[in-house]
Amino acid sequence: MKITLYHSRWCPRCRQASGFLEQIGQSRGDLEIERVDVLHHPLQAWKTGIRMIPALTCGGETLSGLTLSREAILAFLAKHASSLATEPK
Repeated sequence: MKITLYHSRWCPRCRQASGFLEQIGQSRGDLEIERVDVLHHPLQAWKTGIRMIPALTCGGETLSGLTLSREAILAFLAKHASSLATEPK
């Protein structure tokens, strides 16, 4: 499963969310994380609808907030893992 993390290397909340993703990714072999630094790619973030970081996108949906807890990230991934499993191939 591929997700995109919109972040800034200067944002402590983004570093925390990134750490959670790294931990989760180590236990899941199917997680591919694309990282987009909004300071280097602001237009890409804006066109995607990202207005707050940290933010995760997957399957056309976005999870963002002042903080992204490990539990919120796990729930977001679980939701998209189950929807990907039921999509016709």
